[in-house]
Amino acid sequence: MDSKTNKLKCAHLLEGIAVSPGIAISKVFALRGEAVKIDPTIIRETEIAGEVEKFVQAVEKAKSELRTLQSRVEHRIGKENARIFDVHQLLLEDSVIIDETIGGIREEKKSADFAFYDIMQKYQSSLSESRQELFRSRISDLKDVKRRVIRHIQGDRSAHLNRFEGSAVIVAVDLTPSDTVKLDRHKVMGFATDFGGRTSHVAIMARSMGVPAVVGLRNLSKAVSDGVRIIVDGNQGKVLIDPDEKTLGHYRKLQEKYLDVGRKLAGIRDLPSITLDGKEIELSANLEFADEAESARTHGARGVGLYRTDYVYLSRSELPTEDEQVGEYTKMATKIAPDSVIIRTMDLGGDKNPKSIVIPPEENPFLGWRAIRICLDRQDVFDVQLRAILRASVGGNVKILFPMISGLDELRQCKQALDRAKQELCKQKTPFDEDIECGVMIEVPSAALMADRIAEEVDFLSIGTNDLVQYVLAVDRGNERIAHLYQHLHPAVLRLIKQVINAGHQAGVWVGMCGEMASDPLAALILLGLDLDEFSVTPMAVPEIKKIIRSVDYQQAVRIANKALNFETASEVERFMNKVVRQKFKELSS
Repeated sequence: MDSKTNKLKCAHLLEGIAVSPGIAISKVFALRGEAVKIDPTIIRETEIAGEVEKFVQAVEKAKSELRTLQSRVEHRIGKENARIFDVHQLLLEDSVIIDETIGGIREEKKSADFAFYDIMQKYQSSLSESRQELFRSRISDLKDVKRRVIRHIQGDRSAHLNRFEGSAVIVAVDLTPSDTVKLDRHKVMGFATDFGGRTSHVAIMARSMGVPAVVGLRNLSKAVSDGVRIIVDGNQGKVLIDPDEKTLGHYRKLQEKYLDVGRKLAGIRDLPSITLDGKEIELSANLEFADEAESARTHGARGVGLYRTDYVYLSRSELPTEDEQVGEYTKMATKIAPDSVIIRTMDLGGDKNPKSIVIPPEENPFLGWRAIRICLDRQDVFDVQLRAILRASVGGNVKILFPMISGLDELRQCKQALDRAKQELCKQKTPFDEDIECGVMIEVPSAALMADRIAEEVDFLSIGTNDLVQYVLAVDRGNERIAHLYQHLHPAVLRLIKQVINAGHQAGVWVGMCGEMASDPLAALILLGLDLDEFSVTPMAVPEIKKIIRSVDYQQAVRIANKALNFETASEVERFMNKVVRQKFKELSS
């Protein structure tokens, strides 16, 4: 802080990672722990039957979930390993546990989750006091069953997120895609979490929503309570809890200054994305919901370079039907037409676990069964989505993007699946765009190194830097302890990006970038100089990136990129680019 800021006062000041710019001043809505949060609720006589039914249904849902999970594990790693779930099933079928829970609801008038929690806690305590290791080892099984049933009793954790009145800053240990997908965006003023990095889901969601966010705050969730006033400084990575009036006044001025810069940038909304010497760049938006289409246009984006379809699966407990998907994709395509919409096939797994597809726990989920790997294993699900995208293609200018491709074998399997979907629609005499383009998301190092061969079999390449950077640098992008090592300006990353762009152009296809790196002003000039054809960014970042593109000669950007490529460390590149941006774009760096 400068000398003036040092005089500002608040109950607590925490510093984390700034992941979405702006200033939020609001009250706290704290989401603590897992879905298992029990309020000792006593119910009315008229509510007893409903609570009993809620408990019985939750047990049945948990059984069904476990059967699917057990089947999946048996298929993947063998019958013996799948037997670990036998104990869980036995617990769910234990008549004593069932009867005692129902008794707690009927006789003590406890809510279903409260009654079940009490019973399971009693057995958990008994096991922990046992001298036999076998019994003590069953505690984890008991906890898992307890969490599973209570989660089904309580419903989605994301529903809890919408219980707050008015507007608020969401404070949590972490937020998953399933948490955020159902948020009422009009209520959320900002995010602040203990965990996370610059490309964690909450960071991407915050930028998409245009709200400030700071992550990696470690102990914030323990330091706040609901209703406390909080300031989230998404520019500096600071969070101030319970600030005094003088501090509030200071940050309101900073907030207005930030908004004023945004108003000035809005003046170039309808201008083309073209350099001073006439090189035109495609500047499109990353979107997750059809209702964001208007935001993309408002901020001056041309088309959608990445339409994430994951929410279609995360927002419900069952698989979406083909017709439901056609409706969602058509809505986006028609809103954006005549500009193009690049629809990415489902990118589930990692931190995105839907209820409709059981994804077994894995030691390294970001290196595990996710994205295209799920699609190729679950062809029934993949075929439905591909048919839906094809059917939606008649409503606009649609392209298909396959994520997490690691090599040509996977790409060819995807193309075979696409051909199969086309043949099925032809038999049904269902119209679709027979010349629909398809591309590959380059986010796995093996795909980047094979980009020359991959480019020969697709219509375009789109670089997904969020995963590419973490895989190239071996840095978990959600781990705040090593967040400082996640550096998209690392020379190794820049060299690999240059290699992919060159490979695509040599094969005669265009190359875009849909990762968060494309939204970074420090990276924009380098990417422009590396001859990137398309930037797909969050809607809020469009004016800033357009301003940069329109303010330089392409050849000048080439010289800047070449100089950046010659540095040996990420910190050297960052210092150099900070200097360039300060000199050329004072209004952006103020």
